[in-house]
Amino acid sequence: MKNIKKIIANKLAISFFISAIIILMIYIFLYNKISYYTSIINTTAITINKKNITTKYDKENKRLIGYPTYGEKYADLKIDSIDLYLPIYHGDSLTILKSGVGHYAGSYFPGEGGTVILAAHNTVGFFNRFEEIQLDHIVTISANYGTFKYKVYDTKIVNETDLDAFKIQDKEERLIMYTCYPINKSVIGRKTKRYVVYAKLVGENYE
Repeated sequence: MKNIKKIIANKLAISFFISAIIILMIYIFLYNKISYYTSIINTTAITINKKNITTKYDKENKRLIGYPTYGEKYADLKIDSIDLYLPIYHGDSLTILKSGVGHYAGSYFPGEGGTVILAAHNTVGFFNRFEEIQLDHIVTISANYGTFKYKVYDTKIVNETDLDAFKIQDKEERLIMYTCYPINKSVIGRKTKRYVVYAKLVGENYE
């Protein structure tokens, strides 16, 4: 009887171990997809505010006084070289990106002396002419507290998982803008590459 109990216990232990390994492997292989679809579910219900909010700026500390809430429009983006003029919203949910340019919530705001990260779709009316941007082209961000001009110094095509391409720092103010790549409709399915434009602050005028 004792031997039978040991055999049963051993079989149960082995079964439990194998089940745990299978579950772990499934989690590892499907983690990115699970995270992606969870993100979609969490961000599609954001309400956006298309009216410019009133934001003040603390010049001494280089910080905003009263930050916009997620989904609020706080500025406009202008790139004359590609005839682009779009609203900028705080946040980068799917709902926001349907209306304009999304500002990554973990990055700095224009005028704060750090990295500003913006994203938009690569469809017509958004960043569909992004590849036409060249070195030294000027990008202008106009907020109610000031106007900021950035000069393009680099462009890259990177994998969406390349975190170094979107690194945030506070040593100097620079602008990172990106969209999905290739920038056309011929690619079916989710695009895993990004077309990135880098620019440095070259002029600022506070209201």
